[in-house]
Amino acid sequence: MPATPEILRPEVPEVSERQEEFIIPETLQQSTGVQVVQKNFKSQIKDDQGQPLIQTPPTQVIEVSPPADAETLKDWTKGPIDSSQTWLGAFWLKIFKKAMLFGWKILGKEPNAA
Repeated sequence: MPATPEILRPEVPEVSERQEEFIIPETLQQSTGVQVVQKNFKSQIKDDQGQPLIQTPPTQVIEVSPPADAETLKDWTKGPIDSSQTWLGAFWLKIFKKAMLFGWKILGKEPNAA
């Protein structure tokens, strides 16, 4: 006989995930006036010790100014692997892709399908 008997556990109810953002069709918005509320908090919520629970990021515009145009950077990436210029070109092409993903402003010449 085991030292601890097996404990029967009650059945766990199924958990279903629900969509976090609700998509409201355009026709419903026009007919009823229902609109999506933005989730941008303006006031700070503090816990019992006075520490902020959430922090809203400040609105900022990020500008990227590369050292050369996109074609020159692509040429730099095709150099020898022990050259720092090769790695600099690869770094800037990666920054271009990140800038396009996040909608940052790219100063100078824009990348051509980087």
